[in-house]
Amino acid sequence: MTKSIQIMKHIRRFTHLILVLIPLMFGGCEKDPDHPPLKTINEDAVVTIEQLRNMYNGSPVEISGDAMLFATVIMDENLGNIYRSLIVQDETGGIYIRLTSPSWLNVGDSVRIVLDGSQLDEYNNMLQLNDIDPDSQIIKQSPERYIQPQTLTIPEITSSKQAQLIKLEEVQFTFEDTGLPFADAVNQRAMSRTLIDCEGNSIIVRTSGFADFAGEKIPEGNGSLIAVVTQFQNIMQLFIRDPAELELDGERCPPPGGDLELMSIADIRQRFSEGFNSLPPNSRLEGVIISDRENENIPGQNAYIMDDNGDGIALRFQNWHNLGIGNQVRVIISNLPLNEFNGLLQIEQIPTGNAHAIGHGDLPEPRVTTLRNLRDNFSDYESTLVLIEDVAVPGRSSFAGNIELNDGTASVNMYTYQWASFADEQVQGGLYNITAIASYYYNPQLLIRSLEDMEYLGEGDPGGDVDPVTSIDEDFQSYGNFDDIDRNGWQTIAEVGNRGWICREFGGNHYAQATAFNSQDPVNIAWLVTPPVDLDAMNNPVFEFQSAHEYLHDDAIKLYISGDFNGGNPSGATWEELDARLATPQDPRHDWIDSGSIDLSGYSGIIHIAWRYEGSHPQGNNGSFRVDNVKLFDDIK
Repeated sequence: MTKSIQIMKHIRRFTHLILVLIPLMFGGCEKDPDHPPLKTINEDAVVTIEQLRNMYNGSPVEISGDAMLFATVIMDENLGNIYRSLIVQDETGGIYIRLTSPSWLNVGDSVRIVLDGSQLDEYNNMLQLNDIDPDSQIIKQSPERYIQPQTLTIPEITSSKQAQLIKLEEVQFTFEDTGLPFADAVNQRAMSRTLIDCEGNSIIVRTSGFADFAGEKIPEGNGSLIAVVTQFQNIMQLFIRDPAELELDGERCPPPGGDLELMSIADIRQRFSEGFNSLPPNSRLEGVIISDRENENIPGQNAYIMDDNGDGIALRFQNWHNLGIGNQVRVIISNLPLNEFNGLLQIEQIPTGNAHAIGHGDLPEPRVTTLRNLRDNFSDYESTLVLIEDVAVPGRSSFAGNIELNDGTASVNMYTYQWASFADEQVQGGLYNITAIASYYYNPQLLIRSLEDMEYLGEGDPGGDVDPVTSIDEDFQSYGNFDDIDRNGWQTIAEVGNRGWICREFGGNHYAQATAFNSQDPVNIAWLVTPPVDLDAMNNPVFEFQSAHEYLHDDAIKLYISGDFNGGNPSGATWEELDARLATPQDPRHDWIDSGSIDLSGYSGIIHIAWRYEGSHPQGNNGSFRVDNVKLFDDIK
């Protein structure tokens, strides 16, 4: 709710200050015939910026009456870094002014602002004075009344310094930002760059894509900078008025942390295996960033790093970082938490100021492996670059989500975040050599950095090199507990979410299971698909299995047959439901139910049979379905 405020005439304690300022404001001024300076002032109507700021209590404040503000312009629109705005300052503080139209004012102009009809409000925690008409409400008193910047340190830049002119000394832009433009002048997008001091303190420098200097390159050296303090939410920012006010041509200060103990990633992993959930004091990590923040197939707070020994680990920062692929970095890791997130080990809660690019590193060569070896020996590859050769990729409409890869040895999901730059690109099915980061989300998964990580080899069978069979006798005893069911032509495919079918064990019996219990996904749709079966080579094919459940929900499971499934996304194939006895919620929990003999003699050609499970933990539909003792045989009578 807004409120109307008449400026009260109780400001006489400022009279002596105003009387001192009058000669400075009016002496030698350039008179505008349309807006002449006042020769006399209603002293009781004058307010300071401090008084304006104190009026604001969290709700918009409408100002009416004869109130006026005397201040000096410390940032104008002339170089395009702000638009329809001014930033002004007096002896008590500064304030951001939103104009109803562009202004003709310049830095250093002493102005009188008529406040009647204006509004005090904030935008993302930045207090501003809105609805000021520069032609009728701002009167230029005199030019070139420049305000000198206050010299501060980065930690001293707080909300109390909003809209004030400051100077920082012995600062530099982060190594990874040097040489980049201040903003995207081509697409006219604002950009944030990071300024640091020699102690590792940092602050954002925000530049509009419309600024005249948006395309200029960020200097590499150390030195001083003059800028205006702004704020966005809880983040303090600086606006550059003119790149001429940057004097960054000195020698860069060395990145902090060089005197701390260097830990290898192997040492960090060993520490976690010994039960420690935090890193020792006075420690640092150094390596090369192998993830690519520019193509965004990774959360903005995450990064992957490999050290000189070829080991890798995931980094989780408190805020979005600016570490680019190939940056040689030093990370101060003293006392930081060390935990697993859904199976992936990561160093957590890293302040962005703890990471320092110290050069351009050489990306390590990816290690060639198979999907089976990756699954069976994941700890050897976790958070490192791997190369999977001759891997079959199914065609689909986009990269977003999980894509089931198969190289003939096993299946692994390749995951793409929906905000990745290539998420909406169409996937061409076929055989590829794929370079990716070996990550983990309940199960091993691969993360490509960009489409350049996929080398197309040509057309190929996305189902792998599995020959069709004429019999199946699978009791899952060869699988270990929690293994994916993906051997000998079997496939587990997570169509929606990250859950597939896995092996579970109870009382020495191993079986395949699908469940949404404790899933982090809104919905899980998981398929368990048999090897291809050549029905033309059989006389009287029969299919049998057993199933059981635990707290199964209705319509959780269906059994299908397909004659055109090629190993890709099941939704791209034609499926016909088979009539079989399946365990239902009405059956006793854990009891094994015989499917009965399913006659397949009415089908021909190469077929696959699949169980489709659908569940949702958030909706409470998170029961488990189990399959065991699967048999397909030729019932010759």
